[in-house]
Amino acid sequence: MLTRRVVIGLIVGLLVFGVWAVSETDVPETPEASVGGTLVIGVSQTFRDLDPRISDSIYDWYVIGEVFDDLIALDPETLEPRPYVAKSWNVVSDKQIRFYLNQGIKFHNGEDLTAEDVAFTLNSIVDPENDSPNCWALSWMQEAIVVNSSTVDILVKAEYAPYAPLFSALNLAIVPKDTVLEMGDEKFNLNPIGSGPYKFVRWIVGTEIVLERNEDYWLVYPNLDRAIYRPIPTLSVMMGQLETGAIDIADNMPFQDIPRFQANPNVDVWQCPDLSYFYLFFNLQHAPGNDIRYREAVGMSIDMDEAIYAIFQGLTGIRAYGCIPPALWANDRDYLAYDIALEEDDIQANWLFSQLKAEGVISEDYETTIYCPLDPRRTQLATIIAESLKENGLDARVQSLDWGPYLDLINRSEADPLGEDFDQGIIGWSGGPDPHDFLYYLLHSDNAVVGAADNFSFYRNPEVDYLISTADTTLDQEKRERLYVEAQRLCFEEYVHIPLYHLIETKGVRTRVHGFRIDPLGGIHLCDPYHNVWVE
Repeated sequence: MLTRRVVIGLIVGLLVFGVWAVSETDVPETPEASVGGTLVIGVSQTFRDLDPRISDSIYDWYVIGEVFDDLIALDPETLEPRPYVAKSWNVVSDKQIRFYLNQGIKFHNGEDLTAEDVAFTLNSIVDPENDSPNCWALSWMQEAIVVNSSTVDILVKAEYAPYAPLFSALNLAIVPKDTVLEMGDEKFNLNPIGSGPYKFVRWIVGTEIVLERNEDYWLVYPNLDRAIYRPIPTLSVMMGQLETGAIDIADNMPFQDIPRFQANPNVDVWQCPDLSYFYLFFNLQHAPGNDIRYREAVGMSIDMDEAIYAIFQGLTGIRAYGCIPPALWANDRDYLAYDIALEEDDIQANWLFSQLKAEGVISEDYETTIYCPLDPRRTQLATIIAESLKENGLDARVQSLDWGPYLDLINRSEADPLGEDFDQGIIGWSGGPDPHDFLYYLLHSDNAVVGAADNFSFYRNPEVDYLISTADTTLDQEKRERLYVEAQRLCFEEYVHIPLYHLIETKGVRTRVHGFRIDPLGGIHLCDPYHNVWVE
């Protein structure tokens, strides 16, 4: 898709104090487009909230993303922050970022979008009295301050400053301050008014949400007359409607239906790895998990390529080699795959287990348990791993638990129903569009906290902590990438995790739809700086 610029300016690649970071907003060009028509989207869950300050559902955001404009866009190729409502920004100091807004943006009721609206939106999210489920994304923010009608300063808490991941976190929709205060939160949530390319028309709960074109949209003329979102929780029903043309986009597609639709000339199957990471983690607080030989032997017992293929058939999941998904920068996938990843070596694994037994690290009749949630894919994979360990002389069994008891166990919670420690478990993680969201939460010692851990291995490495923390507080993008790469290599050289898989985002799209692009974050975008979807 071609793009043009709203404001001509210079892009400076590095975020340096006092230097412009960016100074233009992209606009999608679709000269070949047919303007008009209705797009119907099948949604695999029902809708809950349409106020972006309180919605934490990706399904709600299908709609929110069209009714509202975001302060910052994310480049769909790199997921790096780019201009949107904010046409530019500069780093005033490590505790102060100044954002300059595009002028002339109007909400659907005719009110101007100004810095007052930006500050109101952000401050209401972080205000503890509002109990927003999205406040965690702005935990680093102290306050948003209006400088003038088109300029807003965002202040970073001292303990976070400087905080590089903040830019990705500001991919947030802006609400109209005066309208929200006049309508009240509850009414606004059901009848949202934004500045986006499509206006809210109606919401028939459980049936559909209807949007219509914003004829006065500031960025570009939206190609569609209308967009209709229909909840269809039963995927077999959704696939039937996609096949007949009753819907144009299916937001989810079961793996067993993929080959059928790949052979259908009227449907395109869109796929890309999403921002998930599933892995086998070890308990590093006691033997045998705290012995690298044990971790290495477990990894060498598994034919990982065969195991992942057996579960996903090459359709909805791919093998992982590190914790940063392939869609993100700094993933270092090739190096991890060829230089660090363990491949099946039954002879070496058998020898390592024998050595551990001879030294008394584990007993001759030691039985290990692989814990996992009640999820068919993870249970199947745990079973494959257990059988592989048995073949190499280590007795193993699988224990699947409900989600609550499982979290109690791996968090070392006092509510742990088993009253026992464990050797390893399978878990998954979905993060945001920055490597920080994976490395910091899963491998930094800050998150090795009894009762509330995300670092479930309780891995503590001062060198890794330093690399991650330095990357998080460095505004030089190239330096950040080098630091994250080095931190991830150190962790996986120690086999803290055995990476398992990343899920593949899969959507079905009728061939009459043009300008669609699949999003690793799971969104469906119709019109923004990188999209302007149209239909034949």
